[in-house]
Amino acid sequence: MSQRQSHALRVAMLARVVFPLHGFGGIERHVFHLTTHLARLGVRVTLYVQTPRTPAAREQAPVPAATAADALPGLARVITLRYDHTSPILRPDSILGRQINYPWYSWQLGRMVAGAARCGAYDIVHAQGLCALGYGWIRNRDPLLRQVPFIANPHGLEEYRTPDRRKWLAYAPFRALYSYGTRCADRAIATDACTRDDVPRYLGVDPAKVVVIPSAIDADECLAPVHDAVRAALRRRFRLDAASPAFLSVGRLERNKGYHVLIEALARLRDRLPPGWRWYLVGEGKERAALEQQARQAGMAERVVFAGRLSDAELHNLYEEVDLVIHPTLYEGSSLVTLEGMIHRRPIVASAAGGIPDKVFNGRNGYLARPGDAADLAAKIALALEQRDRWPLWGDESVRIVRETFDWPVVARRTKQEYERMIDQRSVLASSTRPSSDTRR
Repeated sequence: MSQRQSHALRVAMLARVVFPLHGFGGIERHVFHLTTHLARLGVRVTLYVQTPRTPAAREQAPVPAATAADALPGLARVITLRYDHTSPILRPDSILGRQINYPWYSWQLGRMVAGAARCGAYDIVHAQGLCALGYGWIRNRDPLLRQVPFIANPHGLEEYRTPDRRKWLAYAPFRALYSYGTRCADRAIATDACTRDDVPRYLGVDPAKVVVIPSAIDADECLAPVHDAVRAALRRRFRLDAASPAFLSVGRLERNKGYHVLIEALARLRDRLPPGWRWYLVGEGKERAALEQQARQAGMAERVVFAGRLSDAELHNLYEEVDLVIHPTLYEGSSLVTLEGMIHRRPIVASAAGGIPDKVFNGRNGYLARPGDAADLAAKIALALEQRDRWPLWGDESVRIVRETFDWPVVARRTKQEYERMIDQRSVLASSTRPSSDTRR
């Protein structure tokens, strides 16, 4: 190992959104937990994100420094810049809106970070998703910037996995930009060991550059809101005392989440399930009307409860009240929902998609089903129900898996170790290319 820098690690974190300034999604939470847990390890993180907007105003006003500091404890700085440059009639995060806004945002972000990096402000640059594009393009043309290690996380690669041909064509520009930006980095993160090969296959990244650093949950944060009074209120609200067994699914109500497949699977199982069964579906989205109609046509409308959006506290208490978590997704990234169910000791039936096979193991903490296969999903649900006596052991195994591999304190340490390894390798390379002081002729 080469000698370490004497100061604390200084990291530029390039992102577009972060919880709670921009919402509650998976990327938002990933950026929040990564940056705040790195800060707890003594890393000085400067976070670059888009300027938060109020729903009533399209123009973006700078977020007060005190607000960002309160929302993101421990960070060295939060720097915001404008994202939305489209017209008022075009949604900024529509497919077309993103194709206009995101590259421009990434370019402006890259210019800002490159200027600071040239002045020696950072030891590492870490980009999330398409935010690697602008900085990567500039870095490829600047030998000075190439002395600063650069790591990129392309996340779930949904643009590469969609089976919808129209969507696949619409995302073609994004795929090209994602691939280029990630290839510019010294390291590309795969969020699960079982999807490691997807990064070279989809993005054309050199396999030697790929490193596995999982996406994670904050296990203690998930368990902290659990409270008897909240659980009792949820039991009354959703009549959970009368639901046996109670199934739970959580996610956006979109076609790729596979909820239509689960309705078909439950219809196949209807005659084999106890009379009191209920399926609780937490989330909102454009597929809700179609799912409600499908449930009515299947004669299961009274069995399917559309719970809508719940607060974090409500959701984590609801996990404690259900019997089985089912995640029937057609394609997936890392699947934080699966991890949440696991830390609450629920048995899991999920699709063998994305990073889920790194988390759910047949007969150990649940079962995996073939994505999109209603018959196989029905068979795996039935198999799990037949083994209810083993569910406490499954819960113990799930907690062990999360705590050892997918908990943010563990993943933040793993990330910091990768930073240090990259800095050491860069130092060794610089030493090997430095002109020798040997003046012998």
